[in-house]
Amino acid sequence: MASQKFFKLFPPPKFLDVPYAGLDICDDAVRCVEYSRSSRGLSIHRYGTKFLSPGTIEGGDVKNVPALKEAISILVGKLGIHTVRASLPEEKMYLFQTEVPSTDEKEIRQNIEFKLEENVPLSPAESVFFFSLIPGTSMASVSVAPKSVVVSYLEMIKSSGVSVVSFEIQAKAIARSLVPRGTAENYMIIYIMNFKTGIYVICGGVVCFTSTIPWGHKSRYNNGSNIETNIAELRKHVEQVFGYWGEHGRGTVIRRIALAGHGAMTNGVVSRSLIEFTESISTPESKVLVEIGRVWQNADFSEKYIPLIPYDDSLDYAASAGLALPDNN
Repeated sequence: MASQKFFKLFPPPKFLDVPYAGLDICDDAVRCVEYSRSSRGLSIHRYGTKFLSPGTIEGGDVKNVPALKEAISILVGKLGIHTVRASLPEEKMYLFQTEVPSTDEKEIRQNIEFKLEENVPLSPAESVFFFSLIPGTSMASVSVAPKSVVVSYLEMIKSSGVSVVSFEIQAKAIARSLVPRGTAENYMIIYIMNFKTGIYVICGGVVCFTSTIPWGHKSRYNNGSNIETNIAELRKHVEQVFGYWGEHGRGTVIRRIALAGHGAMTNGVVSRSLIEFTESISTPESKVLVEIGRVWQNADFSEKYIPLIPYDDSLDYAASAGLALPDNN
């Protein structure tokens, strides 16, 4: 099966420290970050955003291929980017957990292939999958994409003049930047975009649950209701995910909520509402903390380095920042 070739098409040469940029493609914009390395650590070398016309992408479906190709071409051309690791939309993916028989990668892959059709509406021939072992368990978290979606994104990006090193699910890319490396705590990430929000549960750095809801930074001001009513809609979905995880999380609990996306900073309304919610479910022994995400925490910048991207704006770069991180970082 050729699935791994799509997620890791060509391993980067070992002599290159930062061989690719992170290219995040979402409904409202295309964003890119590239690091450079010096003796003092990583720094942001190049970055940029190209906003998309409404309707170019909807729910991960590319509705206007020429417009998206043009946007990518303009952005990478302006930045001088030639090689990228790119995101795939969460809405087009399937995610499930399964017990694995050993730590041998070949055996794990064969075991997952046998279980694919039990868990997703795709045959092995129609699918591309990637797995991560969940620390401290005998389980793997498996992300599955329709091969047609991967091929279409690959062709669009390549036709824009850049090479693709690998693909990564957007939720995983966001987790790579927002969840501290090596942590054993379970995180919920709430990534607020213009007209949708991604809610992800991360266990030991591994994405174990994803959901995207049609509620976003701009939609909450445009539907005629007040801010409190709109925030209540997000809070309801967060409560549902906590309830689901309480039943299906195999005894693990969510300890932290990290907010990202530009809507996370708007008036502090979102964070206040979620803090109130977590206070209602917290106990002295298991308090749930809410924080605004720190996008650069895993980039190993030097202590004196000030990122080029302002803090508020950096929250929109969580996915591209995670994609751009070197594998050995």
